[in-house]
Amino acid sequence: MSIPKSWLKEPVTVDEIDADLREGRMPVGASEWEALKTKMRPGDELRAYSSPEESWENLAGRAGIALIRKGRVVDDILTMLN
Repeated sequence: MSIPKSWLKEPVTVDEIDADLREGRMPVGASEWEALKTKMRPGDELRAYSSPEESWENLAGRAGIALIRKGRVVDDILTMLN
């Protein structure tokens, strides 16, 4: 699934996500995160994303971390789904 730009939220760092995983605050497998990190290139950005509130109310919400390159989502990991 392609993540719409309107879903993108605040930038996050590798260090922040690593810390969240260590502390059990990120509901994603370490292997998924490590795989995403190997795809990163200089200049890439990580951004949190979340579908609109209406999608959560209709039990179709999605949230996660997106890998952004030159303004485009090139990969993502899903961290929450309802």
